[in-house]
Amino acid sequence: MNFSVEFYETAAGRCPVREFLDELKASDPGDFAAVLAGLAKLQNRRYHAEPLSRHLAAGCLSCAMSAS
Repeated sequence: MNFSVEFYETAAGRCPVREFLDELKASDPGDFAAVLAGLAKLQNRRYHAEPLSRHLAAGCLSCAMSAS
């Protein structure tokens, strides 16, 4: 089963995650690629566990990625 990754948007329509990713793409393409690879993994249910994600509520996961 595949899932989609959706980013939080503020009431004003800002998307802090997308803004961060845009800045990261410009400043560090290698880290940007690593983050995108991690997000792509989240489309597969087998990665819905720590350390890549943590269950918050029904249908809602918190994601964390660390620099290596």
